[in-house]
Amino acid sequence: MMSTKQTNSRALRNLLGALGAALAFSVIFTLPACNTEVDPADMAQASAPRVRTYFNQTGTRQLNGIEHQTDDMTVQMIDRATSTIDFAIMGFSRTEIIDALLRAHYRGVRLRFVGDGRHQEHHVAGYEAIDRLNIPMISGNQFHIMHNKFFIIDDRFVITGTGNITPTGYNRNNNNYVFIDSPQIAADFKAEFEQMFAGRFGSTKDIIDNGTYYKVGDTDVEVFFSPQEDPVARILQYLGEAKESIHFMIFAFTKDQIGSAFINKHLEFARYNRCCDPARAGDLSSDDAATCAMQVVCEEPFRPKEVRGMIDRSQLHSNGPYHEVYRMLLFGLDMRQDGNDNSRQPGDYQAGGGRLHSKTMVIDHDLPEHAKVLTGSFNWSASATSANDETFLVLHGTRVAKDTFEFFESHWDNGKRFGNNYIGDSDNIQKGDIVFNEIHWDGWNGQNDPSDFGGDDVYNDEFIELLNTTDQPIDLTMWTIGTADDFVVGLYPGTIIGPHERFLIVDHNLAPFTDLAPQDVEGSAFDDPDFVMNTANDPRFLRLNLHNAKFSLRLLDPRGNVMDVAGDNGPPFAGGRRVEGGSMLNYSMERVHPVIDGSKAEAWQECTADQGGIHIREEFRNSIRATPGEANSTKAFPEPEPTGFRNPAGNR
Repeated sequence: MMSTKQTNSRALRNLLGALGAALAFSVIFTLPACNTEVDPADMAQASAPRVRTYFNQTGTRQLNGIEHQTDDMTVQMIDRATSTIDFAIMGFSRTEIIDALLRAHYRGVRLRFVGDGRHQEHHVAGYEAIDRLNIPMISGNQFHIMHNKFFIIDDRFVITGTGNITPTGYNRNNNNYVFIDSPQIAADFKAEFEQMFAGRFGSTKDIIDNGTYYKVGDTDVEVFFSPQEDPVARILQYLGEAKESIHFMIFAFTKDQIGSAFINKHLEFARYNRCCDPARAGDLSSDDAATCAMQVVCEEPFRPKEVRGMIDRSQLHSNGPYHEVYRMLLFGLDMRQDGNDNSRQPGDYQAGGGRLHSKTMVIDHDLPEHAKVLTGSFNWSASATSANDETFLVLHGTRVAKDTFEFFESHWDNGKRFGNNYIGDSDNIQKGDIVFNEIHWDGWNGQNDPSDFGGDDVYNDEFIELLNTTDQPIDLTMWTIGTADDFVVGLYPGTIIGPHERFLIVDHNLAPFTDLAPQDVEGSAFDDPDFVMNTANDPRFLRLNLHNAKFSLRLLDPRGNVMDVAGDNGPPFAGGRRVEGGSMLNYSMERVHPVIDGSKAEAWQECTADQGGIHIREEFRNSIRATPGEANSTKAFPEPEPTGFRNPAGNR
């Protein structure tokens, strides 16, 4: 349903620009009455855009941030409230805003508050201040979070955004905010507020058919509330429709569908750039040129297309290998970590602050018919999609898109590249320094897998073993392993492999699923791994499950360099199951040393051990012939002895 309201004149908007952007921050939105003398400043205030974006610039370390008065705008609007303020916020400890709300209460403005259950339990300052004055309050979503951050003032003005109402939210974390002057949008937010105020949170809320699309001055606005209104569907739609550019800043990011959409759009844009850039025309073979002519329509003049993204470092650590950034690095997307170190203890992201807390995307910022900003409290995660109370906005228009793109660019310039370095004296890692050393690709361990429905093609415990062939410890942070066309493993920060050491990646697929229970090694084939796939044993996350018919693995550093390969996308070169002497035996595939090209059959051989190695549990040693975590079985080309360096992430 479309809601409209009369726009202010272009002349008044131009006058605002002439008087300076600062005037837009002091907001009086009452239009002058007819037949009265109008002060130019009042005209400028009246013509201020009815949808405005605000950004805090917290700097890259303590004390070098820029005060952008993002909370001043909220305080001013609260101080001008005349009748009602309804607000739903999670973190609530910003003294200036608490004081403004109390002033409003004392002058007779009706306040109502919806909060988060766990924040109330922890005696957060704002919750206690509201409670002391007996201001109507309800807190909920006890098992997940009431994650909204919005104010509805006088049933006309809405203030929302990505930041909590806390000192950290305004002064230390990178956030963006939206101000909207629209009674129609205020009514939409109020309907959401009323559901929660009546005690309905998360999946218990109804979809209220009061419209989601509004014209507000020069900006079209879409409003969605999660989980009932499915923001992910809109995100995927607009990602698919992107014409030229996508730039995003994200806090929590584990939603696989959104990661896949970024990858698909990146591959589409990369193909366009390769086919259409005149400067690269000479690099195309005749076959490539013919394929380009058939599949790609080039535009004149040529403008490169791109997907770039910023992620929060703390969530990279918290989400481990389930963060979508690993998959996107594997496919070559241009990614950076935030450069915000403005925490209470610089260098310690857990000390409070210093986070890229924005959840914002800009699409086609330079194309008038397509420019849009996607923002709100909504993280790209399963919890935000299915359980949390969240706000999600789409703002259409080049003005807000260009402003938000500038916010993105300022953080991109300060961002930290994903890279790789030796911990020792050398500066660069060469291809072959880290190699696939042994792979147990046919994951049968002599037992039936209760989760398998593939008949004889059971997939149980499997492993990949990497080897450092150098005399230096190597940081494997953000390295990835993929097949020819898919993602397999991402190695999280702090993963280090010592000189001539092995790194064992294991998946205990036999472990029966219990909701979010860690994998239990009892009953599994392998022990003492360095990295366990899907430690939560959660069916939403990846398993190892290597391809048995089209076997191909690539090992990539964080900048997309292929450091080693295994297989040629056909059947594996060695190993697997077969019956010998009436028993089913399962052999691993070992690397031949010195190392040669892993895509060649001569680079691999079957394990020749007469029983499993020391890291195979005793009950499986007769059926599994492999040597995970120790020297390969064949001594014709002996591996260098390990140095005894121990990996902080768990490597022996």
